Amino acid sequence: MSSYTLVIIAVAVVLGLALRWVLLHTSQGLIARGTMQNPQMADALRIAPGRVYSITFAVGAALSGLAGTLLAPMTGVVPTMGGAFVAKAFITVIGGGPAIVAGLVSSSALFGAINQIATFASTLVFGEVALLIGAIVMLRLLPHGITGHFFKGAL
Repeated sequence: MSSYTLVIIAVAVVLGLALRWVLLHTSQGLIARGTMQNPQMADALRIAPGRVYSITFAVGAALSGLAGTLLAPMTGVVPTMGGAFVAKAFITVIGGGPAIVAGLVSSSALFGAINQIATFASTLVFGEVALLIGAIVMLRLLPHGITGHFFKGAL
């Protein structure tokens, strides 16, 4: 494992913890969580759900840009460099379930382990196939995602 890979892991952990802290301990996080859970109530409290969605989308886009910046030295910069990661990101988000942070952490750990173990045991292509099979089996057994049953009401 290269030292740069460890830097990427450290940045991901720090950003994950920072995102969790912002969502749990700031008024902006409370507004974002409340708007996601009940946009009509947020609108009744004079919080514009469209504005909250725009801001959360902008933060997500900025984090995606940071991820692309961090991955550029490892993958090279081409216009289609994100195409390889879109399917994995989609599977991770869907597999995580309704709890935002806990779902992403648990599903990324599960799917990352499946992918890396299968890749180490065989080839890169077999690792991708094992990831897809693991996602299909997991979503068949847990249709609401990992956190749909285990972390109800959690962030």
